[in-house]
Amino acid sequence: MFLRKGLTMQSRGFLKAHITLALLIFSMLGTACSGENQASLDLDGADEVLVFNDISLLTMESEQIKANQTVIVTNGRIAWVGHTGSQPSIPDDVQVTTVDGPLFMMPGLAEMHAHIPPARTGTQYMEDTLLLYLSQGITTIRGMLGEAAHLNLRERAASHEIPSPRIFTSGPSFNSNSISGTDQAREMVRSQFEDGYDLLKFHPGISLEQFEVITDEANAIGIEFSGHISHEVGLVRSLQAGKGSIDHLDRYMEFLSGDPSDRTDPPIIYFGYDLAFAADESLISEAARLTKEYGVWNVPTNTLLENVFNPDLDPDIMNEWPGMEFIPMQTRQNWVNFVRNIRNEDIYDAEQARRFLELRKKITLALYEANAGLMLGADAPQIFNPPGYSAHRELALLLEAGLSPFAALSTATTQVAKYLNESNEAGKIKKGYRADLLLLNVNPLENIPFHDHIRGVVREGNYFPDSFFDKELDAIRARVSNM
Repeated sequence: MFLRKGLTMQSRGFLKAHITLALLIFSMLGTACSGENQASLDLDGADEVLVFNDISLLTMESEQIKANQTVIVTNGRIAWVGHTGSQPSIPDDVQVTTVDGPLFMMPGLAEMHAHIPPARTGTQYMEDTLLLYLSQGITTIRGMLGEAAHLNLRERAASHEIPSPRIFTSGPSFNSNSISGTDQAREMVRSQFEDGYDLLKFHPGISLEQFEVITDEANAIGIEFSGHISHEVGLVRSLQAGKGSIDHLDRYMEFLSGDPSDRTDPPIIYFGYDLAFAADESLISEAARLTKEYGVWNVPTNTLLENVFNPDLDPDIMNEWPGMEFIPMQTRQNWVNFVRNIRNEDIYDAEQARRFLELRKKITLALYEANAGLMLGADAPQIFNPPGYSAHRELALLLEAGLSPFAALSTATTQVAKYLNESNEAGKIKKGYRADLLLLNVNPLENIPFHDHIRGVVREGNYFPDSFFDKELDAIRARVSNM
């Protein structure tokens, strides 16, 4: 489904300032070189090759940084990795684009709770959002509220018609407004499967009867269901049903509090905030154990809840965070007002909010330590979470939760590859793997977040230097200022 084409005309226009483009002519017979130098290079008919020289690699196979490395990319894949100076010869009829370090390289990141704007916002705004993700090193996104227009964007991204991460997308949400009965719910599952969506998205308001029909049908035909958990369903039933992922750590607070039957379900954004002082922290390990037992993944989106509830984060300061200049002014003001309104409600208490956020970090760490699947996701673009930029804040929050830098980065690389059943072809810098790569001028293990240190992105072999993004981001900034 994901086809590899050559560098787009758009990206070619911005390569000259940052890379050396030349035809490198090597004589296979006349060049004196070692046996390692003469290692074969399978170009598989490629007429273009990317060569990255003097690169320090975080391959994600281990925490070791490998210095003085060369990476060769052809046909959207990594063709060779090894010590600079020992690379194999390249035929003289192949066009070679060379990028010289010193730079750091790691696999591209995935944002696994992303949003693509709806078609009613216009094609340009949708494409601008995708480019924002890509500019921040996000080479894969999982769209969690899809529509028909996103299927088209998925194909255009796959064929490299537009600068974009690879797209996986849900269909329209399953919720109390979109389904009215079990027959209609079953038909909606079949319809989204036939339309080609990658997964089903759940929102609250699904009855237990509807949930059982939806999940039975989804499991029967082989389509994943992920997202929120409805009040009537609860955490344990969701785990037992084989949910793909739970997003926002939904219903974990209820599990820790014994699912109080007399509780009125609060608004969607609260995710158990009202139960912070009722939660039994000793049950966290059991929740993590059950999650691991049933093989369900989690996408915590901790930055979203920090933005809303953390009393130490002032909305006016968040409004000036990196990336916010790409959000329309009215949307930004709406976010400021939303957060201020919540914090002015009688239910809001600063100490309760701190306790709630601390419990979320402890749940996140427990899930990681139990080897329950954990993936990066910030729920962008939502409240003070601009596309791409917020993924870096989410990485930083994983460190605050107790994960090591390497473990945090794995939630956006190797763990995502495992979730997608692509561990043998993605998430690492290794020969034969898909060339989704991120170039930095700092060590990523020592500089999280690193959103302002990106010097280039490779998306399935297509190279986008920072000069390309500088120009495109200037254009987006100008368009947003007129909204």
